Amino acid sequence: MSDFIIQIEMLLTAFGDAEYRYLLLEPLIFYGILIGVIMLGVGLFMKASKLQIAALITIGVSALSHVPYKDARLSAAPRMEQVYKISSPARMKGFNENTQAWLENIWQFRLLVLLAAAALMIGINRNRLGFGLGIATALLGLLVAKNAMWLHYQDAIAYHPNLKTHDAPIDHQVKTSTPPVVKSEWTPEPANKTFTTPAAQAPATQLLSTRSQPPAVSSFPPGRIPPPEVPVRLQARPVTPLRR
Repeated sequence: MSDFIIQIEMLLTAFGDAEYRYLLLEPLIFYGILIGVIMLGVGLFMKASKLQIAALITIGVSALSHVPYKDARLSAAPRMEQVYKISSPARMKGFNENTQAWLENIWQFRLLVLLAAAALMIGINRNRLGFGLGIATALLGLLVAKNAMWLHYQDAIAYHPNLKTHDAPIDHQVKTSTPPVVKSEWTPEPANKTFTTPAAQAPATQLLSTRSQPPAVSSFPPGRIPPPEVPVRLQARPVTPLRR
């Protein structure tokens, strides 16, 4: 709870700073006008009078917020110029040019407020004049929202130079080239190739004779390794000596 109270106190103190106040009000101008125009378009399509009234109020209040925004920007300009005139004079030059552009477009915000107020008092669905004022408010609201967003973009360029070209080192991806394919003259031998042995080089007649003989039938049970064959030794027959 103590952190919440401390943050509220810091925000109230920040609202008194002209530099933070103009930064806070700047997005409200074009976002509020753009949302109001969308609400007005939906209200005209659905013929909802309450939604139309809410949209006109949103557009008028958002366009009217240009007045405190202009005052806060002009109040913050001298201090910002003292800070940046030595370290970054180009940045301060761009900020002053954008401030002059805001002042030149102030008539658009005033005209939008007048159109929204007139359409609200007459009523969009009452007659053709009210309907025409509603359409004019929507079209002028789109134009003013676009101009306000463009000026906001120019302020962003002054403090974020990388936005000028939309180019950053992270956007450059290193392209790895595929290594060239080296063709070898060696061709692998087929897996089912049979190698010739001396036994395989025997005459064809001998192979046929061996194939014609039936295989020897083993009496040893299958699945077990047979014992080695022991050669049979020939025994001499008993011989009786001759009489002398």
